[in-house]
Amino acid sequence: MLKMDFINQVDELKKKNKDLKVKAIVINGTLYDVIGFESLVDFSKTWKMIDTLVHEEDENQSGKYTFRSEKMPWEKLQSSKLIQALYEGKLVVWNRNREVSLIIDPFSQSLYRSIDVPVNESIIYGSKDAFTENSQQNIGLMRSKYRSKDVEVITTQHGKRNRRFSFIMLKGTTEEKMVQKIKKKIEGYPNEIKQVKDIHVALGFSKFDLITRISSTELPENAIEYLEQGKIVFFMDGYPFALVLFNTVFDVFKQPSDSNYLSVFVYALYALRIIGILIALLLPGLYVALITINPEMLKIQLALSITESRQFVPYPAFIEIMIMLLLIELITEAAVRLPLSISNTIGVVGGIILGQAIVEASLVSGVLIIVIAATTIANGIIISFENGVTLRLMKYVIVIFSALFGILGHVIGLLVLCAYIARITNFGVPYVRWKKEGIQSENQ
Repeated sequence: MLKMDFINQVDELKKKNKDLKVKAIVINGTLYDVIGFESLVDFSKTWKMIDTLVHEEDENQSGKYTFRSEKMPWEKLQSSKLIQALYEGKLVVWNRNREVSLIIDPFSQSLYRSIDVPVNESIIYGSKDAFTENSQQNIGLMRSKYRSKDVEVITTQHGKRNRRFSFIMLKGTTEEKMVQKIKKKIEGYPNEIKQVKDIHVALGFSKFDLITRISSTELPENAIEYLEQGKIVFFMDGYPFALVLFNTVFDVFKQPSDSNYLSVFVYALYALRIIGILIALLLPGLYVALITINPEMLKIQLALSITESRQFVPYPAFIEIMIMLLLIELITEAAVRLPLSISNTIGVVGGIILGQAIVEASLVSGVLIIVIAATTIANGIIISFENGVTLRLMKYVIVIFSALFGILGHVIGLLVLCAYIARITNFGVPYVRWKKEGIQSENQ
């Protein structure tokens, strides 16, 4: 029987889960079981809600009170659905006599941090609130800033964790067929989706792609801007960022909050970021090409100056720059992973003391230190951490080609990267797309 099956399952769960609470209450002479996880449900507040459900009712002929069953329907549900409701943080009220249940949204335990200032994205001229790990709270943040009936939300769950995915759509702008296609791909993915990388794989992208297909932001204003561009914004429970489909080349140097500035400032920022991208991508390879194979392209004074600074360096320019690039990568990762109080010290030690010592020891040239410093600073001007990592990896391709073929290899490496970028599409949306609005699949 359903009754015995459900009660037996609850008893088994209680043996293995000490936070599962089952309390029997008698209302109008009928025995009810109130079941829920103490780790998910705030029972002290929820009892008041249950008491309200009972005593707000009009008295019946017998002078007793009953649950508001016409507004909150009692149903005969399968045991599996009731158990699943418990794991989702619901409260199940079980009527032993009628073998029906009432699923209530209780007062939840405070499991998530409150809305705070952004940590990973610096915002100068814009809203200072940031997304949290609670997707419902994140959707509320977006609705509070975009108060329109055109904003629609589609949700789905996936895997053993029952991780919820919430897709935000803007009616008339977002392509609904594409949203449904992405939703089905996530629902049909056979493995557990634990990280953003798993979403890439679920959508049919390779996990070894050099360019990320999904960008992220922790700023509600940025997410709204992406939504108005026709992009798909969605949240994954437990992940404190809005995930955005689809990433385009325009997003490498344009930040949505730039729209707060006057047009002259905006275009000046765009130009500065494009210059930074070119420096971060091309300067290390150009150094190797000019020092190793094509020194005749340098002015004689500059060539003599570089030669003098490298006269005691015991290895070729390629090895020299690879050592320094690897050292900078180590310093960058250490500064990111360590606590803030230590990471600042690591930056000073790595950037100043170690750099000065390695030049005085004649392990690298002074000119290379300038090249590496300029490359590192330029890489920091790129929008979003994912794009910065992409540029950090791409420059190695150009450095290798430059070491093999000089300036010709430098150009070949750049053309190879351009060809790779140009062939990337996301469900028919090309990555090299300069139009800011109306992201639509070209296959539709």
